[in-house]
Amino acid sequence: QFRLEVPSIAMSGFYGQSFLERANYKELVRDCLDAMKVMDAKVAFLPLGGIKAGWENDSVIREKAVKRLKEVGDMAASENLVIGIETQLDAKGDVKLLKEIDSPGIKIYFKFQNALENGRDLCKELTILGKERICQIHCTDTDGVTLPFNKRLDMNKVKKTLDGMGWSGWLVVERSRDKDDVRNVRKNYGTNINYLKKIFQ
Repeated sequence: QFRLEVPSIAMSGFYGQSFLERANYKELVRDCLDAMKVMDAKVAFLPLGGIKAGWENDSVIREKAVKRLKEVGDMAASENLVIGIETQLDAKGDVKLLKEIDSPGIKIYFKFQNALENGRDLCKELTILGKERICQIHCTDTDGVTLPFNKRLDMNKVKKTLDGMGWSGWLVVERSRDKDDVRNVRKNYGTNINYLKKIFQ
């Protein structure tokens, strides 16, 4: 009736649980891939936030992560689907990780907040990753202010960067709520969406 589309299916349980400690990780991903087909979504979102900090520098844990991501990435790719991972790594670290995983079914689900909170140059990070490695974007920052009032996020520059890369796709709004009115869903998300439409459309 409303011609709604679903951009991605999130495996958000892996913010709190470790993807490496679940014995049934393949079954969980299988459920997600099946849900994607029902909802006609081409991208799954897999955050790696539940894995203990510093995993990328521990050779044993990193090898396990790469192995599992390769397995589920190949599962997705065999059905023309993509799993977008969110890491705390910088863009060069993400590029290196993707090369190790070596699966067309794993790409980066890029989150503005991660770059901004860690003091990285957001547009430079996007350029390093390039359009082929980014499957979707969380066009959002930490809660505090809505997007039009965010002084550390130059959305016009972001648009120029993405256009220069030739990237197109969904921009998913996740946070960027007014800290003094966080429960006002209509105001916060309405403000953010209208602002993004003004910039990108």
